[in-house]
Amino acid sequence: MVSGHMLVAFTFLALASFVLASDPSPLQDFCVAIDEPKDAVFVNGKFCKDPMLAKADDFFLKGLNIPGNTSNQVGSMVTPANVVQIPGLNTLGISLVRIDYAPYGLNAPHTHPRATEILQVVKGSLYVGFVTSNPENRLITKVLYEGDAFVFPVGLIHFQFNIGKTPAVAFAALSSQNPGVITIGNAVFGSNPPISDDVLAKAFQVGKKFIDRLQAQFWMDTN
Repeated sequence: MVSGHMLVAFTFLALASFVLASDPSPLQDFCVAIDEPKDAVFVNGKFCKDPMLAKADDFFLKGLNIPGNTSNQVGSMVTPANVVQIPGLNTLGISLVRIDYAPYGLNAPHTHPRATEILQVVKGSLYVGFVTSNPENRLITKVLYEGDAFVFPVGLIHFQFNIGKTPAVAFAALSSQNPGVITIGNAVFGSNPPISDDVLAKAFQVGKKFIDRLQAQFWMDTN
């Protein structure tokens, strides 16, 4: 059942992401990323393979039909398809993720500093939302069902929560080959080295012992 929806999701998300693309436009057909700098050109943070040596596998990734392991504290798993997994995405300004949610699983509040995201639900139902920037900090939310899509503007904190009693699946396209992700809880309470508890206690208007307890937690990054 999911596989039928996946084809529709891929087509929809790919077309939408090209419209939303924010990475610099390439000046060549493609620039397949490689780790070996010999006889290569450095573009968008990656060395480019000689175009004459490009092959189909440079533009290919399999396995997005396989559910991610949601047996973790937040009950979700993000499977990326960006320039790391598909070298041919280098300079093309697009990437994709599959997100699996256990019942009541959460893709915790996070941001993508370099990309707008458009997400489509292919199985289950999700409560999703984002928060606008200061000073309004307005929460904009929606409950999504199979076939529904929702946009998260670049850089804004957003989340998805499975409100169903069964697993859920979504695919999302992002307008960058490498959108980046900052999970709020991880960044604030799980930084390395830790942010001073004096700073966080003042920022959140709570006691330092409470901050110390939060910093002692294991912060799970599913993105």
